Amino acid sequence: MDKLSNKELIDLCKERGIKGYSGKKKAELIILLTPTQPIKYIDLFCGLGAFHTAFHSNPAFECVFACDIDEGIQQIYEKNYGITVHGDIRTSLDLIPQFDILCAGFPCQPFSIAGNGEGFQDEEKGNLFYEILKIIDKGQPAMCMLENVKNLKTHDGGKTYQKIEQELVTRGYMVTSAILNAVDFGSPQARQRIFIVASRNQSFAIPLLTHTQPNPVNHIIDPSIHQEDIHRDKYELKEKTDRETCLAKPKILFDVVDKKTQKGGRQGERVYDPTHVGITICASSGGPGAKTGLYQISDTIRRLTVKEAVGMFGFPSTYDFSDTKNEKALFYLGNSIVVNVLQAFVPLIDKWFQRHRQENIAV
Repeated sequence: MDKLSNKELIDLCKERGIKGYSGKKKAELIILLTPTQPIKYIDLFCGLGAFHTAFHSNPAFECVFACDIDEGIQQIYEKNYGITVHGDIRTSLDLIPQFDILCAGFPCQPFSIAGNGEGFQDEEKGNLFYEILKIIDKGQPAMCMLENVKNLKTHDGGKTYQKIEQELVTRGYMVTSAILNAVDFGSPQARQRIFIVASRNQSFAIPLLTHTQPNPVNHIIDPSIHQEDIHRDKYELKEKTDRETCLAKPKILFDVVDKKTQKGGRQGERVYDPTHVGITICASSGGPGAKTGLYQISDTIRRLTVKEAVGMFGFPSTYDFSDTKNEKALFYLGNSIVVNVLQAFVPLIDKWFQRHRQENIAV
């Protein structure tokens, strides 16, 4: 089609019933006349499928591969998305089809304050970044999108992040990153994570927020549940005097103290105010408020249910956790990415690929 004149291309648009040709340049007209190919992405360390849920809202994207070493995750992902999930990423290189975007919320424990903090020295999980690089080298995607704990930026004096960026730049990518708080994207959960986008030929602008007003935990609470998750004979509540006034930050009402040891005050040993945003749901936290924290809801003090925790991450209320025990489901959620944040990326990624393809055609 590059040999046709603008008039001939416009005539083709009219003939095929294609609208929107007015004022378009030749390269743009060719794009209009070219059958749209889906933007194919792979979902590495896929977890519960936050990337999949976010991209699913736009028909321009298609998931062509997913992998996760956890067998429980494999079953849950397939149940919710209808895609067979492959296992260990280290044995999946030759199974991956052609793709345009590499998505990876790679294991965070090696870089987390709450984890072992060993970084790339963690032979089992820290070195999995190099498996990602092998896939990039083979697939040569136009874009890579990585997510991890915010501590990745400062781990080992900043050397870990610098190494990641250097490896991507060496491969011809333009790299941008930002630490984003899920609260700024409509989630009722204060959860800060680093997002890294590597793109070829043209830079990508990471969205900084979509919501200026926070959504409190009350937004996802089921008021019909009146369970009590704290044994008053074992614990006592010590009221906090320094009350948080900013609705975009969690507000502690009480420390939960063990009567025998007089110890308490960790994340799972606090009672939070549901009129504020909630704490980060954590896969590993303990105490009577393990994983979700405790909230004072009406006259009860309880943890969040699985369905409420699903709402904290922006997954649909219909997300299917059947055949998964509650504690395991909360564990998986604690390791998930917040869908609300990823959804802000989707239209920007779509526009980026439109420009990317237009420039390639023009060349």
